[in-house]
Amino acid sequence: MVGNLSTRKRSVTVLQSAMGRPLALLLSLFFLSAAAFSQPTQDGAWAETQAFRDAAAVRYRAILGGLGARRALDDDDAARERVRRIAAGLIIAAAAERPDTAAWSWEVHVTSDPAQGAFCMAGGKVLVGSVLVRRLALDDGELAMLLGHEMGHALASHRREVARGSIDTDAAAEVRQAELAMAQEVEADRIGMRLAYRAGWPVASLVSFYDKLAAAEQPGTFNSSHPSAASRAALAKAMAAKLGD
Repeated sequence: MVGNLSTRKRSVTVLQSAMGRPLALLLSLFFLSAAAFSQPTQDGAWAETQAFRDAAAVRYRAILGGLGARRALDDDDAARERVRRIAAGLIIAAAAERPDTAAWSWEVHVTSDPAQGAFCMAGGKVLVGSVLVRRLALDDGELAMLLGHEMGHALASHRREVARGSIDTDAAAEVRQAELAMAQEVEADRIGMRLAYRAGWPVASLVSFYDKLAAAEQPGTFNSSHPSAASRAALAKAMAAKLGD
């Protein structure tokens, strides 16, 4: 991000102020995101355009190619098969949430590159870092929650929304972008929990995924695009209580 020092300082100050009441903010974003995802819009928000999926596929191939060249792609057979087994149930659950995803060309790969976390691009292009999974010591249900969260971004077309945006050095614009990013994380958490629940994973594991994130987060961590892990853990408990409604 390009901008002068005073603008950056002002932006960070405003962002930190906006995040001063994290749980209240996340609860409001949770209810707003629930309404947004459940209502299709006229411009076809239920499905990415084919052009966007094609672009994501090209980028995905490039990432896989780079990892493969470094022999860091699918280099742990057990990890790959475990992730694919869990993802299979979530893909079925995704089709129940959003039927057009049944036609997506889903792909699931694993990498030992420690710089890679986890993501799901448009059209169901998934990559999971085995180092992250080991570092958090995720059990199968917790791993399902991680995968569900990443798939939730793709189901809600979040990557397309970010791609349509523009970088602005204005502090207010940075705050709006940060608020959008946080709202998307909340929505992906909500969708991901529904997917994992539909796939049959116990609620306790879904919540404990966020407890592990919170335990791993360094004190004083500030991230303008993600709510704090502690806030997400608190909200996860609230979301879990609603699953049976």
